[in-house]
Amino acid sequence: MATYNGAEYIAEQLVSFEKQLLLPDELIISDDGSTDSTVDIIKAFADVAPFDVIVVFNKGRSGYASNFNNALSKVTGDLIFLSDQDDVWFPDKIKKMVSLSVKEPAYYVYMNDALLTNQTLESSGLTKINQIKNAGLSEEDFVMGCCCLIRRGFLNFALPIPDGIKSHDSWLVQIS
Repeated sequence: MATYNGAEYIAEQLVSFEKQLLLPDELIISDDGSTDSTVDIIKAFADVAPFDVIVVFNKGRSGYASNFNNALSKVTGDLIFLSDQDDVWFPDKIKKMVSLSVKEPAYYVYMNDALLTNQTLESSGLTKINQIKNAGLSEEDFVMGCCCLIRRGFLNFALPIPDGIKSHDSWLVQIS
């Protein structure tokens, strides 16, 4: 997870990790110099989380893609989920995606759909894939880092994300 001034939403995402039917082995959070209470919320969560929470801090602001690069460079697991600070995961997300990776072991990157909501998590009635199809685009145009599960081997050739790349998710999906 990459964070920057996400205090308004991050607690809900952290709780959604804790409510997973299959807990993560670790949570790596890279903070890009938050000036709000984001880091305090993360530290309080880390004290009680039922899995390891490792927080790394960038020296100064590094930007969106670089912040994710920093987090990804610290992961130790074989299956890596990307998360934005304002996501909230369904309780079965990790379990379903891990199951998919076992059934389809030949892939490096797996994608799940996302339900679109407002700020109070009320459904818009659309998913991200529905939104893309309604715009006349193909599912192959679907790129959302927060919907990715990545195999560790993929990171061996995907990292570091080159300077000048503005979006980590576009980079990772384009080269997969």
